[in-house]
Amino acid sequence: MVGRSFNGGNYVQLTARGDLMKNIIVDQWKEIWAMDLERAYTADFESFGEKSQNPADAEIDFFIAVK
Repeated sequence: MVGRSFNGGNYVQLTARGDLMKNIIVDQWKEIWAMDLERAYTADFESFGEKSQNPADAEIDFFIAVK
């Protein structure tokens, strides 16, 4: 596992749920790009926690930096 640190900020948290083999990550990013968010474009990231360990029924958190 690789850890990174960056300056704090304001984030919107979104969660994708489902089968990792059925493009839930790509589909969530498509939804994010289509949203009318006032994005900061500094440090967006995904968090793969304990709930992401079952690829058939995963839960991935997305953190999108906003102004």
